[in-house]
Amino acid sequence: MKKKIAIYNGQLYMGGIERVLINYLEKLAKEPELDITLIIKENIPEKNIFLNEVPDNIKVVFIKSEEMCRNTDRLRGDKKSFISRLQYQWALFYERIVMKNWVKEHFKNNKYHTVVDFDMSLSKYVQEVKQDVVAWVHFTLKGRKKKRVKLFREKCEYYKKIVVICDDMKDELIELMPEYTEKVVRIYNPMDFETIKKKSEDESELSESDKSLLKDGYFIAVSRLVAGKNRVALVEIYSELKKKGVSQKLYILGDGEDKPNIERKITELNLQNDVLLLGNRKNPFPFMKNAELFLHTSMGEGLPTVFVEAMLCDTVVVAYDCPTGPREILADGKAGGLIELNNKVAFEEKVLEILKNENLQKDIKTEMKSKVVEFSYEHVRATLLELFN
Repeated sequence: MKKKIAIYNGQLYMGGIERVLINYLEKLAKEPELDITLIIKENIPEKNIFLNEVPDNIKVVFIKSEEMCRNTDRLRGDKKSFISRLQYQWALFYERIVMKNWVKEHFKNNKYHTVVDFDMSLSKYVQEVKQDVVAWVHFTLKGRKKKRVKLFREKCEYYKKIVVICDDMKDELIELMPEYTEKVVRIYNPMDFETIKKKSEDESELSESDKSLLKDGYFIAVSRLVAGKNRVALVEIYSELKKKGVSQKLYILGDGEDKPNIERKITELNLQNDVLLLGNRKNPFPFMKNAELFLHTSMGEGLPTVFVEAMLCDTVVVAYDCPTGPREILADGKAGGLIELNNKVAFEEKVLEILKNENLQKDIKTEMKSKVVEFSYEHVRATLLELFN
């Protein structure tokens, strides 16, 4: 008998968690003893861009109807009047009722060996599941409000296991909630080495203008464009590097609500020809492979596996030492540039040092090759499958 596993995630939009989820699904789909159902809350086809990458032998179930999702999306963008704001709040309230009832009925009528709450957005309704549930924590609790931490602690009672994605997060969770020590399991997000390397060589989907961009010298940054990723500061750092003689351009891949602020900063510093916002790319790897450095200024992470992707593309990472993950992936700074949080001058100096020192580049790349092995599926497989026993 196969083990029936349900994996829940809120959406399949472009994002780090969703990319990791697809990596897992591709590997788990090949495990003969598993029968996997993927449960997704949001149902707007053009936004769920990873849907066509879900393996064919995995059943996909949507909680909300497409009509409901589109209606809420429309109201979210139209909150100018009191009435429209009221309608939006009502739509959210109604969705929560639908969600709670769906979860209750689905898990009453469908028995799974294990349910995985992959992005922790099932936590609001986990009491309705009445089956073994595994939490997957992709975020740090440092800096979170006490109320949020208290709520997280209360929800953890309902999970059989709590998976964290790096050692820093494991130590942090045990320190904050020692009562859950036995529940906590650290599993690195596994990467598909072969696929990443193959995609990094594949320029078939690139336009001629994209191919032209790859021929220029440039730095790359890849993330959602949200305030926490601190891309405005990255533009400021780049501006100072340019003053110090750096000729490379800066390409920023991704999209999000902080884009207008980044655009304003680019204009303010007169960098319109040097800093290019290239939007979301389904295959960012050719851009990562051809970059001279991968730059990351985030104020907080869970485990930024985009670092591992860059390293697999043989591109050196320079990043702020934010909580949590960068120090662990970059091996305390031996496998990349690790910069004190918010120290822009140190960031600039490290970029210049790596660019000018070929021996340092070679040493970093040697450490990179050693570190990335820990992020292979083969390395985490036994611990992962133990969750389903």
